[in-house]
Order: sequence, then C-alpha cells, then structure tokens
Amino acid sequence: MKLAPLFFLLPFFSFSQDRPFEIFGEISGDNHSKIYLFFEGHYKQIDSISCEIDNGKFYFKGKVTLPILAKLHMDRPSTIVDIYIDNSRTYLKCKTKTVFTNNGQDTLNVLSVVSVKGSATEKLKSDFEAWLVNLKKSEASDGEKREAYYQKLAAFIKKHPKNKVSMYLLGKASTLSYSQLKELNSLIDTSINKTFEAKTVKSQLNQLDKSKNYAVGVGFQDFVLRDSSGNEIDTKQFKGKYTLIVCWTSWCGPCRAEHPDLNVLYKKYKDKDFAIVGVSFDRDKQKWKQAIAKDQLLWPQLIDPNAFDGEMAKYYGIESVPASYLLDKDGKIVSVGLTAEEIEGMIKSILD
Repeated sequence: MKLAPLFFLLPFFSFSQDRPFEIFGEISGDNHSKIYLFFEGHYKQIDSISCEIDNGKFYFKGKVTLPILAKLHMDRPSTIVDIYIDNSRTYLKCKTKTVFTNNGQDTLNVLSVVSVKGSATEKLKSDFEAWLVNLKKSEASDGEKREAYYQKLAAFIKKHPKNKVSMYLLGKASTLSYSQLKELNSLIDTSINKTFEAKTVKSQLNQLDKSKNYAVGVGFQDFVLRDSSGNEIDTKQFKGKYTLIVCWTSWCGPCRAEHPDLNVLYKKYKDKDFAIVGVSFDRDKQKWKQAIAKDQLLWPQLIDPNAFDGEMAKYYGIESVPASYLLDKDGKIVSVGLTAEEIEGMIKSILD
C-alpha cells in the first residue's frame, strides 16, 4: 500500500517495547483540523498525541500492549470516543459535528465513530452497545429493560470472562444495582483484575456503595468551602430554602451548556425560597473565575481545591461532572442528577 508523504511525518510514540500498531483514519463533517489520541485513563496526556487531518485522513502509529482502549477527540471542547485496537492495523471512519452551546457563545466538537475494521475486540464492544441502544428504544418497562440488560451482560461475561470488553461494559452498567454489579464482577477472570477497565468497575462499585449517602430523604452532608471572593461558606446556611447544589468544572462542556438554563431558573424562583449553589472541582482557580464571569453565573459559587480528591467528592462518590443534588428546606435530598428542565418541573410543582 502506498502512503502519502503526510503519513511519514506524523507522531510515533511508545509506552513500552510492545506490539506495533497503525491507525488509518478517514473523517468527514464540520471539523478538519486536528485529531488527538490517548490511551485508557491517561488523561494527563489528553492533548499530547495529535495528528493534522489532511484531505479527510489521519494516521497514528506506535507501540502499546494490545488489546488496549484508545480514546480519540477533536480540538477541545470535544466529546471523547472509545475504541479498542487489538491488531497491527486498524481502519476507522469517523464524522464530526459542531454543536453550539451557552446561547451560541461556545462550541462543542461532537466526534463519533462510524465504522471500525481490523479489531475483533472493538466489534464485541460495538455489537453489545448497538443491542443496548435498541433496548433503550424499546417499549419495555424500566424494570424489564434492567433485567434484560443484566441477563445479556451476564451471558456476555460468561462467554468472554478474560476479555477486557467484559470489564469495560460492566464499568458502564450504571443502571444495575450494587449487588448485580458485584455478582457480574465475580464472573470475570482474575487475570484482568489489574487492568484499567477493572479500575472503572471498582469505581462504579464504589459509587453504587456510596449511593446510600445521597438516597432520597437522607440529609445532605454539609461542607465548608470558599467562594470566589475567598470567604468561607458553610452549605448548611442555605437550609430554609429549596436548594440545588450543582457540581461542575470550567473544562466540562456539558456542565457549562446547562448554565444558561440554570440562570433562567434562578431568576425565576430566587424570590420564592429557591437557591442554587455551584461547587467547582477545578484545580485552577483562575480558569474557574474566568468561567464564572464568561457564563455570567448569578448564584453563589464555591470551590473545592482538592477537586475529585476532596471531602465532598469522596463522600458522594463523585468522579465526573455535572452532578447535582436538589434539597428541601430541611436540607434533605429530594432528587439527584436532574436536568434543568426536570428541576424546573419539580420546583414549579412545589413553589408555584
């Protein structure tokens, strides 16, 4: 196969003396500048391996332990897509779409994978994910969907107990119960217990175990954090109002996309015993303050400089954002993880 000169100038990288691989990619859609690659949970390297897109094509090569979970994204802010590579050559077809957020002030590069050839591991993953999409679209009840999901995943794991995809899919099974997840985890061969995927399952189990801390009717665990002026604020001071605790970061596109709707919600109900409190998990205070100003946030903003290692994140098992908690006047949890539209519906039924 004859390669264009472009390919010989692209990055070559190696994590260890492992198997060589090449990724040949084609991309269509709105964004044709650069595409980035990193592996597993190496988020510190998220922007370090890049490739210029030329005539709708891109190329990566290197050496890694195969199979491995590769992650691709465009210029940030961008969605991140997961694919498994398990062979010396993998062929991808991708597409991008630009979505406007924050009332048209910001953009989000939405990257998606159309097809993958050359990876049997990825085919296992994508076939299961396609089945799951169809299940979610079905007219079955939530209980029936959950049971079908559990049975399908159990059958998959029993058939592929040593495959990383079993761990990967289990780590994504957020709708299953703690006991179901733990039982399925016991079916996986111990030979892959130290993989990146195993860490995500452990994280998922931890989150489900911590779910008792944010069950409906449980009192919110108050914290003392500093606001954007450096003042210490105790979250218990908001008792007496229905309060929405919103956890976010400056680099989280979906978080900031919600801000305009939350601003509208705050203006509408702030004089009717309703409050919103932002809690940032940014480590960079300057970027946090810049995001507050740019998004013109109207409600109190607090920050935990320890981010996801802080007390609040650990207590509630928060490992990603956005995350939110709606509290009643007594500081008890009413609901978690609602969209701005769902929150308004609930607040409207209570306060109007």
